[in-house]
This record gives sequence, structure tokens and C-alpha cells, in this order.
Amino acid sequence: MATSANLGAILRHYASRQESAFVILRDFCDYLKKYAAKHLEEQPNLVQYIEIPESTLQKEFEDMASRHEVFITTMGGKTVIVSITFYSVYYANRFKDIVSNITVPFPSITDLPKQLPADAIEKREAAELIQTLQHNQDLKSPLLYCMLMPRDIPSILFPACVPVHFLTRAAMAKIRHMLKKDEFHDYFQKKMRNANPSKEIGAQSFFTRFIQHPDNADQQFDLDGDAFYFWNQLCFFIRQDFEKIKERTIEDINILQSVAISEIWMMGLKEKATALQNRENALRELEAALAKPPFFYSMDSILKLKDSKGALLYGQYNEEDLKDFLQKLTTESENNELPKILVFKVETGARYFIYKKRVFQLVVRLANEAHDAVEKDLTDKWFNALSDYKKLPEMKDNKKFEEVLKKEVREVSPVLWALLNANFLTMLNYENDHSEDGGTFHIFSGGKLLPYAELLMLSNSSILAAAKVMLPFWHTIPILSWIMGIMTRKKQEKEMEKKSAKAAEAALTEENSHHHSPGRYVNKKEAVIEAARNVAEELIPSGSTIDRELDSYLKLWNKMITKEAHLSLTEDVNNLIRDYTRKVIKTISASTFTVDRVRSLAEALVKTPNMQKIKENDALTMYVELYILRLLSNS
Repeated sequence: MATSANLGAILRHYASRQESAFVILRDFCDYLKKYAAKHLEEQPNLVQYIEIPESTLQKEFEDMASRHEVFITTMGGKTVIVSITFYSVYYANRFKDIVSNITVPFPSITDLPKQLPADAIEKREAAELIQTLQHNQDLKSPLLYCMLMPRDIPSILFPACVPVHFLTRAAMAKIRHMLKKDEFHDYFQKKMRNANPSKEIGAQSFFTRFIQHPDNADQQFDLDGDAFYFWNQLCFFIRQDFEKIKERTIEDINILQSVAISEIWMMGLKEKATALQNRENALRELEAALAKPPFFYSMDSILKLKDSKGALLYGQYNEEDLKDFLQKLTTESENNELPKILVFKVETGARYFIYKKRVFQLVVRLANEAHDAVEKDLTDKWFNALSDYKKLPEMKDNKKFEEVLKKEVREVSPVLWALLNANFLTMLNYENDHSEDGGTFHIFSGGKLLPYAELLMLSNSSILAAAKVMLPFWHTIPILSWIMGIMTRKKQEKEMEKKSAKAAEAALTEENSHHHSPGRYVNKKEAVIEAARNVAEELIPSGSTIDRELDSYLKLWNKMITKEAHLSLTEDVNNLIRDYTRKVIKTISASTFTVDRVRSLAEALVKTPNMQKIKENDALTMYVELYILRLLSNS
């Protein structure tokens, strides 16, 4: 029932009145009915208890017993309900006494009445329970735990309503109280010093700081340097001596319990500090990775980034850590400047993260990549137009040419288009103009973005000239050109009619072919080719091509000045990749050919002596990955 919490509180109240946790079910049932009638106006949910049968009440107690909130037994032929909350409150007061008087022993499982079996209390391993309560503790819980101690040390009763730091504070205080006694103080201090001949001053300092630490403060004394080592050593010495005692007093047991609790607590602190350090290191590696090629990263790409050992960074920090990290770098700034990392979207809706110091560098790189693609596309289009004796306005009009270039960039390089139209670009240019390290890449002039023709280093006159060179010789003879133009147009009209007639037939044929197509892959070779193409789609940014990416990374790692040296180095590297791919092709299967597999192959080749002579390791690795994919996808 939803009111079981109220029922437990009423049961504890009744047990307190009779000064015993053992409550006869029938007597409590009568009391509950009277209590519900008396307090109905204050607590309307008590209406269900006004006429509750004893059998129904017992079923609810059975449900509470499954959660260790009560225990049901039989005494003298009567059903008895034992209120665990009664003992929980009782031993919570014991911990208050321990805080004020450190000589008061921890409550033990043997303190419970003999009529109450140990199974009535929820048992938990000390290490697991302390760690759980440190992360998430419900101080309103009615539970009483039997804390199982390591190395056969007697268990401790610990109420869930007592803050766990009370337990750890009491354990430290008990150890400190023991060490302040003359016979123990000098003995353990000497042991610490003798065990650390090269660190006597450090050991002495730690021992003194621990002894002088106030008992009523949280145990947050300095744990830097060798403190963890000294603490573990001190606990070991104390435990070693007290475990040798055959007939232990309550004080001896308390010291062993305190050492065990303190060790667990300290190890928890150390693990937390280690995890925090690992998380910080992983986030630093993430920040460094975002500054490397290709400079712009989607969230999927960020989740796949790895550390220097090849392990995924995501996992060393959680989703919330990553969210906070990106939120901080993309929103926080100083002196009204743009944040460290900027976010932009391509037209498909994909979001990318990029360091603001890399934006202009990336724009220049993508513009260089787009140069060849746009030039070839326009040259082909203009050649086709001239072949049909047509003249396009952009061939002579610079404004029309600029509009055409924008459309081309939008189709060929969506990332470049998104960056050139990002709302932060003007502000970023202003920051660069007014900073000492404004960079060497300039895409603005007079506060305005350079024309696309200048960014792409293209002109309509050069493209037109290239298209004309491709034309047959008769296009240069006016009369012959005019006659051929008329003939070509008539021929095109007839071809258009034929194409229209065949369109329906082709569509029907294609539809029928889908119902009778053979298996997708004929053999292993075709399967590997398809796998290589799928991996290439993951690695190549949207709107780009494998050849364009190869050319981009080639310019990054091949720094040879002369054309001959540049071509020679490129061919040497390509030969190495081809030879390497021929050797490993037998070990490649379509099912295991993934992005990680390609990266491991590339990293292995880049680490060879010949390749290590090239300094731009990251760009070279990306080039090798893409070249392997091109070899396999075209094989």
C-alpha cells in the first residue's frame, strides 16, 4: 500500500509507548483503528485503517518484512510484529553518544535481543554499503543495516538515518584517541619512522597532523603526496598488532572495526580522486584532439575519438561530463569575445564543433579543395553549352559568375558553405584584426568577405578558355560553326522525342528487374569493396569526395617545395601503401572491415621507419586511411 510509510511510523510510535519493539498484532490492530479515527481529519489517508481486518493488516506487514522494515514472528501462540525502525532510532541515538563520547563502542549485532534473528536485519558488505551511502543516502529511511566487516571482524549495526560521515568520523576519532595514549603514541610513531628511513620527516609530519586533527571535524585533512601511502601503512601496523590479541576487549574490537572503516573510506577517496584525475586527463586529450585535422567534428565523431593508447575517450568521462565540457567551451568567453569553440550547422541539420582559431585555416583548406571540383564542373558545363552553340551569362558577367560559384560551393562543399554563411564569421574576423596573433589566413578585405572567385582562385575567363580548348576545330570557323549549330539543334530535338518515348519503358524494365535481381554480393571481393565504400562514407565529410580529401591531406604532410620532389615523395608513399595493402588484403573480411580496422592498419604502416621520417603524423595517418579505402573500393 502507498501508506506503508505511515504504518511503519505508527508502529514505531506504539512500540516506543510500550518501550519494546515486539508488538502483538491483535493489540496493534485495535490501537490502529482508534488512532485512525482520532487523527482522520489531520490525515485523511488513515481512513483505510478505521475498519481494517487483522488479516489485511498482516499482509501489509508481510510486504514490509520483505523490505526488512519489520520482522514477523510467533510468541506464545500470538503473531508478533517487530519494529525494525524502533531499533534504527535506538542505535541512531547510540551514534550521537559516540560523537560526544568516543569511548562508547559501536553497536554490534550481538546487542539485538536473542528473539530477533540476524536475518531480520538487512546485511551488507561494509565496503559496498559505505560506498553506496556516500553517493546516495536517504536519511529518512527506516532501515537498519548489519554491516559485515572484513577479516572476521564483528559486524556493526548501522541505521540508514545516520549520515555515513558520522561513522567514518567516529572511526577516525577512535584511532586518534588510541594513538594519543602514551604507550601507543610513541610505539606507532617509532614504527612509522623506522619503516620510512628516507622519509622520516614526511612520516613524522603525517603522524602529527593526524593526531592533532580535531575529532569533531570532517576527515578532510590533506591527502596529497605520500599521505595515502602513510595512511595505509599506519592502518596496517595497527591492524597487525591488534589482530595478534587472542582475547580481545570491546576496545580492541572497536579499533579493528575503526581501522577497517577508515581504510574503506580512504580507499573510496583515493578511487574518487583517481577517477577525477583520469576524467580530467581524458577531457584534456579531447580538447587537444579537437584541434587536429580535420578541425571540424560532429558529435558522432567526438564520441569515436581515442586517446594516445587507442582507447575510446568517451567512457573515461560520461555523457554529463562531455555535455558540460562542450557547454563551457561553446558558451563561456572573456572580454565579450567569441567562445573558444564555435558551432555551425550544414543544411542537412548536422552540427559541427570547431576551434575558432581553426576557422579561417579550415575555410582556406576547403576553398583549395573546392577549387578543382568547381573548376572541373563549370568547365564541363560550359563546354557542353558551347558544344550546343549556347552562351551563358556567367561566362562574361562577373556578378552572374559570383552567383554561380555560390551555388557550386553550396553543392560541392556544404561545410565550406555553412562556414562562409555562419553568423560568427564577421565577429571572428574583427577579433583576429584586433589581436596580436591574428593568424596568417585572411578571407576578409575592408571588413567584407572576399568574393567567392577570390576565395576559390577562379575566374570566368580562365574557365571559358579551358572550355574552348576542348571544342572541335570547326567551332572556330564562323560560317561552319553556324551551319553545325543548326544541324545540332535539329538532332537534339529528335533525340529528346526518342528519350521521352523510352522513359516509360525504361522505368517499367527497372521495376521488373528488382523482382528478379540476384544476390547482392557475388564473392568476397565484392563484399570487401562494398565494406570499403561504407567505411569511406563514415570518414569523408558530407559533400566531399575521397579524392578531394586525399588531396587536402597530401598538402598537409607533403611539404616538398619543388614539383619533382613533391611528386617523388607522393609516389613513394603511395607505393608503400599499395604494397602494404596487397599484403594485408588476405586478412581482410567484409564482416570485420570497420573504421577501427582501417585506422589500425593505417597506424601500423605510419609507425614503420620509412613513414616516421614524415613529421605531419596526423595528416599522414588520415591520408593512408583514405588511400587504402580508395584502393579497396576501386579494386
